[in-house]
Amino acid sequence: MFTTYQAEAPSVLRMRCVRHALEGHDVAAEFLISASSGHGMAACGEHREVTTRVLADFTGTDDVELQALFALTGLSCTGEPLMVVAEPDRPERRALPLVPARLLELHGRAREAAREAGPRDGDKLIAALAVYGVPSWLHEDCGVSYVIAGVDRTRDEGLAHTGPKVFLYSGENADLAPADHTEPWACALYGGDGEFVDILFTAQAGMGLDAECAHAALCLTAWLDEHADRHPRA
Repeated sequence: MFTTYQAEAPSVLRMRCVRHALEGHDVAAEFLISASSGHGMAACGEHREVTTRVLADFTGTDDVELQALFALTGLSCTGEPLMVVAEPDRPERRALPLVPARLLELHGRAREAAREAGPRDGDKLIAALAVYGVPSWLHEDCGVSYVIAGVDRTRDEGLAHTGPKVFLYSGENADLAPADHTEPWACALYGGDGEFVDILFTAQAGMGLDAECAHAALCLTAWLDEHADRHPRA
């Protein structure tokens, strides 16, 4: 049985509940659930518990095993057991295109990278972002520290400061010892001229720093994938 981890689904991701999707229903997911197996799924509040149980045992990549596991762990949302199609009757096997697989598969690695990094909380966040291919740096200005990343994901720290960018911080800091990290990461968008634009998200609190860093990295990557082209460098 695999260890599972839960987090609120980032609002910047459009995800469907896996249990509903298997029955042909389009219901928005509220939670992101990942496992030490490397697999991840999304679930609505109604199916959060059963999806967690299924993911603890799931080892495959298609919906045959998934349907069977759900059928064994409870009833469908319509009150009837999920139908499991016999393998010989299936025209072809198909992967589940329910959640951005690239992002979910990296979630566990990002959490592990954060666990191994340090010594500051910002170092852990930078490590998690690196797993998602988002270069970032720790910066301090007038006593306020933050992690900076370019919206265009530039690998040049100087260029990150001169174009549209995001600042990630906990309170007014990003250089704290992990034990002193008491406020969740917040992410703010700034223009190339340094003017504040908007708060993009605040990571989920109460999940441990390593998991919080992975969650923040997932949220930012999802936002960049969806919106970066709307903020080009001048």
